[in-house]
Amino acid sequence: MTTPSTPPAPSETDHLLIKKYLIYTLMLDVLEQDIHTIRQVSLHMPEVYVLRLSQIQSEVTRTLTNLRSDMRTRGIRVYEESKQKEGIEALYLCRGYRRRIYLLWTFAKTEVKKEMSLCLGVDLTEI
Repeated sequence: MTTPSTPPAPSETDHLLIKKYLIYTLMLDVLEQDIHTIRQVSLHMPEVYVLRLSQIQSEVTRTLTNLRSDMRTRGIRVYEESKQKEGIEALYLCRGYRRRIYLLWTFAKTEVKKEMSLCLGVDLTEI
């Protein structure tokens, strides 16, 4: 007689996948807002800036696609996301275990800024 095996508990790697997923989702929001803003202001060559931000948007979308694939492979599914006054919350299933992650806006903004600076090739220590 075999006993049913229980799936492994969520790991730190699983938690980091969800965190990256949230950060990259926020990056897409920021990029969309920035592209919209650049189109509204009077610049000499807005198309150059919009083109670069659109390229980064495509890179972020590819990264998100890969993250979602990794999440599926690991048995992770985000079933609810909500933006709140102090941060962003995601509820997710990880191999049958219900979990919650909450990122404060201050932390999320810093992480988005780090990722954006990498995409743009900007050294944040020069700011």
